[in-house]
Amino acid sequence: MPRHDDAGPVDLPLGKIIGKRWKIVDKVGEGGCGAVFLVEDYKNGSKAAMKAESNYVAGGSVLKLEVQVLKRMSGRKYVAQLIAAGKKEKYSYMVMTLFGPSLSRLFKQCKKQFSVSTQIRLGVQILYGLKQLHEVGYVHRDIKPANLAIGRRGKEARILHLLDFGLSREFVLRTNGKIEMRRARENCLFRGTTKYCSIRTHERAEQGRSDDLISMMYVLCEMRAPLPWDRLRDKHEIGRMKSSTDPEKLLADSPREFIKIFEHLNETKYDQRPDYLMIYKVFTSLLQKKGIKFGDPYDWENLPGYQQPSSVMEDKKKVQTINEDVSIEKTVSKETTQKTDRSEETNDKDWPNLFPPEEFGKNELGF
Repeated sequence: MPRHDDAGPVDLPLGKIIGKRWKIVDKVGEGGCGAVFLVEDYKNGSKAAMKAESNYVAGGSVLKLEVQVLKRMSGRKYVAQLIAAGKKEKYSYMVMTLFGPSLSRLFKQCKKQFSVSTQIRLGVQILYGLKQLHEVGYVHRDIKPANLAIGRRGKEARILHLLDFGLSREFVLRTNGKIEMRRARENCLFRGTTKYCSIRTHERAEQGRSDDLISMMYVLCEMRAPLPWDRLRDKHEIGRMKSSTDPEKLLADSPREFIKIFEHLNETKYDQRPDYLMIYKVFTSLLQKKGIKFGDPYDWENLPGYQQPSSVMEDKKKVQTINEDVSIEKTVSKETTQKTDRSEETNDKDWPNLFPPEEFGKNELGF
């Protein structure tokens, strides 16, 4: 498609009403062809996030892909929820859950080091979110601290949520009601963030579920100490260092039990299902061994003057673009941003209900 004069970032004035419901309150991020806004339901005052993207995007629409993924994820816990989506003459938009601070922001506030207690509990949460995505047939392909965020109030303000599905890819085929594994491509374009992607991603192999989980493990290791390739910028050098780094060095400040997880994920092929339950058990056994309780404060909650978040979008993030071809349809669901009092915060009794072991052993796809 030839370049169009309106192919740049979407510029919507403050106060504009979108979809007869959503009032533009603030612009909080901008990319090459899209923007992120804080919006308010003018009927009840509830807040949400809105992404808007030009309809003249060269190479395909990220927004269409995100809408498709969020529709599949509808109703699942601890992931972004789609509230509404629509298409105007010059731009398309989607309204989604408004979150609290990203993990990236929380990490910086804690001077880029978390305790083992925080590290392991967040591991359970990220694992759960990724499994929810994988069970609907998608891999994320860009797991990093900026794409994880805590909720705004109550229990969800102590739980990480998975968001930003602009680089996701469906790894299943759905034909006549049947679901089967999508065949891996022999050579793929690079998708992801070099710092956290798997070695297989550097090798341009097809990314599967285990690659998302390897990215998760890199994120967890970084919570304790900088990754060995932290200061490198060339992706080929980063790939070589990942391949040559001894697990003992990578896990120098993390629980040694993580080695078992890395070994399993490195052996798991594209078309094989990772053992989520085994990984969950490694995390939870460490919690028990170290006497860590789910209700214990997270590191950022111990910071002077910390208050439970009531709004997000502190991270001004860019909207990325990739080549995908999916359709966008209008959809509306109820928003759940009612006020929650402090009595709804999580404690140890909530653990079995929040992250039940049977959820990690369940195989919804069958492969």
